[in-house]
Amino acid sequence: MSSLFQDVRFGLRMLAKHRLATLVSIVALALGIGANTAIFSMAEAFLLHPAPFENADRIVGLVDARPQQNIDMNGIAPPTFFDWRKEAHSFDQLAAYRWDEVSLTGDGHPQKIQSFQVSANLFGTLGVQPQLGRVFSQDEEEPGKNQEIILGHALWEQRYASDSRIVGKQVKVDGKAYTVVGVMAKGFDYPLPAEAWTPLALSAKDRERRDIRWLWVLGRLKPHVSFAEASAEMQAIAQRQAEAYPDTNKGWQLRPMPLAQFMTGYLTRQYTILLMGAVGFVLLIACADVANVQFARMSGRVNEFAVRTAMGGSRWRIVRQLLIESILLSFGGAALGLLIAQWDLSLILSHMPPDVAKFIAGWKTISLDSGAFLFTLGIAVVSGIISGIAPSLLSSRTNINDSLKESGRGSVSRARGRLRGALVVAEISLALVLLVGAGLFVKNFQGLLAVNESYSPRTLLTMNVTLPEMQYAQPAQRLAFHEQVLQRLSVVPGVQSASIASHPPYDQGGQVGTYIFSIEGRPSDQRGEMRNAIVETISPNYFQLLNIAVRQGRLLTDTDGAEAPPVTVISESLARRYFPGESPLGKHIKVGLIDSDRPWMTIVGVVDDVHYSWIEKQDVPTIYGPFRQAPPYYTTIMLRTPGDPLQLISSIREQIAAIDPDLPLYNIKPMDRLITESIIGIAYVAAMTAVLGGIALVLASVGVFGIMSYSVSERAHEIGIRMSMGAQTNDILRMVLRSGMTLTVLGLAIGLPVAFVLARALAALLFGVEAADPFSFIGLPLVLASVAALACYLPARRAARLDPLKALRYE
Repeated sequence: MSSLFQDVRFGLRMLAKHRLATLVSIVALALGIGANTAIFSMAEAFLLHPAPFENADRIVGLVDARPQQNIDMNGIAPPTFFDWRKEAHSFDQLAAYRWDEVSLTGDGHPQKIQSFQVSANLFGTLGVQPQLGRVFSQDEEEPGKNQEIILGHALWEQRYASDSRIVGKQVKVDGKAYTVVGVMAKGFDYPLPAEAWTPLALSAKDRERRDIRWLWVLGRLKPHVSFAEASAEMQAIAQRQAEAYPDTNKGWQLRPMPLAQFMTGYLTRQYTILLMGAVGFVLLIACADVANVQFARMSGRVNEFAVRTAMGGSRWRIVRQLLIESILLSFGGAALGLLIAQWDLSLILSHMPPDVAKFIAGWKTISLDSGAFLFTLGIAVVSGIISGIAPSLLSSRTNINDSLKESGRGSVSRARGRLRGALVVAEISLALVLLVGAGLFVKNFQGLLAVNESYSPRTLLTMNVTLPEMQYAQPAQRLAFHEQVLQRLSVVPGVQSASIASHPPYDQGGQVGTYIFSIEGRPSDQRGEMRNAIVETISPNYFQLLNIAVRQGRLLTDTDGAEAPPVTVISESLARRYFPGESPLGKHIKVGLIDSDRPWMTIVGVVDDVHYSWIEKQDVPTIYGPFRQAPPYYTTIMLRTPGDPLQLISSIREQIAAIDPDLPLYNIKPMDRLITESIIGIAYVAAMTAVLGGIALVLASVGVFGIMSYSVSERAHEIGIRMSMGAQTNDILRMVLRSGMTLTVLGLAIGLPVAFVLARALAALLFGVEAADPFSFIGLPLVLASVAALACYLPARRAARLDPLKALRYE
């Protein structure tokens, strides 16, 4: 142990002696380690601990998937859930919930809150209890007995001033009286971002419908039952159900998944893993940089190693000494890297809009915790070994006679030179892959923004309104409300046009849902085949508001009213996919299955596609129907303004309150903000990969500069001889540049195929991205080559300015 401390003290003295090399190494490692620690903290929150519940590893999410239509997670039909409760034996409990939004009125200003209808055993399944009151009872799942509500802690504090006697009081929910039976503990908001919970009371009709999938199901495993065993049982049950109900279940696949994976979602997991790979590349480049610095630093200590060997020192002792010095460098980089990681995380957290953050599982727990510190310590040791093992092994292979005889001036072995060159080639290759990946993500983000510029989103104001079923049960009531809204808002000063639609582009985080539709006279070719489309209920001027051009037929008009024949306009992608080689005009379609009670609609027009979902690379087929023929409960009001739309908010609230004072407006924001918030995840990935690509570019150029500088100093004697024999300045410049650019070209040649494979994978997923993107595969390699050329030129110029006499005397 004393010898180990002795090596540490000696290593610190040697690092202090070579201050510049030490500083460069620490900064390079700090960039790599800091980036890894920051991304690890995010991955820990997203992938490892998104569910803040005890025994979360025993809870399983059960979802339906339809791979042939890129549906990774979908809800379960109610009768399927009740079948599982009877047939499944792997779970202590099976609980369900569904998304809901309600309005609180009667005791203050109207407020729209995010609530969930939950089965009575959901809280028990998760192992949580309310801070005040009780959870729901089994009999409250019956229709008519479900007038109870549990408040979230934040809602209780904000709206009810932390009233400790709130339990037992009544509150108005969508115009109905609900009794508060409990208040949940602080921090509990599952399912995200729940503010309140009501009982899941399904009607007898809903309990029989297998064509609606809007229940989300959780199961808690019995003791000693593994996830694999439960999955196998549920898959067998799902297979029996598909055979028993082929019309509704064929083509759907059950996907059991651990709660952490269920909460995080597929895209978040994939992007997090991608970022972890990217920061891993950055750390490898940093390690390669440090390894080359180590080679240069150790070449000046050849005599030291020879003397230690001559005095009986073993090769292992020399390797240990050098590895300790390398690990000490990594610890210095880790200390600085923690500061960089903290700064990175604060930047990441501060720029996420609150309206988006509340939907991200684990976002609130992102921090530099003990796990992050242990991770940093671990990668510091690993980085020290990676960057130090090759220099240590090669430098310890000392020939005593040659080393002492050369007085430290000898040339470096060919193996050492080849390894240093290989490290630079690897740096260039990894940097190119990172740059191409970053370029594709940036292009994807720019494409998602640019596709919406045709309708000038900066001057569009959007807001949502949901009509309570109790007050607006009749279509005529809903129609009268929407007619008044359009009439009143159209004459508000500063409003150029007012329109309504079910969903604007990129609404609901870019995950606008689709519905089954049928074509008259064309039953599905096989059971389980689905025709899906986005269904938009709009006012006729919606197309003019978003500058959507008509391709065939006509647009919807004000004459398409409740008494007129049902009509629809479809998108070009729907016409192309389902009516190939023929005109769809005059054909009839309906929303739902053929035997549904929805009316058949005559297709009267075809319009350009609108990119409603950033998640989908291709345009999603869309059906547009007039609001007067199917007045909706939920709608988005859209207003065109000449300038800043936010100035009109107070006037708009007054107009809505004049129609219904108990109706809250919510999600009020300009269209450009809605778009930005929807694609904020892609923006984060694009920004982070761009930063990592920039760091990789800098580190790779430093690596090229370092090896060429060392090569020049190593070959000073040779350069002096060449110059004394008549070599000109340009000859020396070409010699050094050729050496450095050869390594760069090799790195580019290796990196380009790897980058192309990555680009093909990303192009299949990302909108507006092509595998053979010219900027990514011509522009970025040229940028990298130019930076590398500059890094080669500086040492080359120094070599060309050497004094031949001094070079010949170089030791």
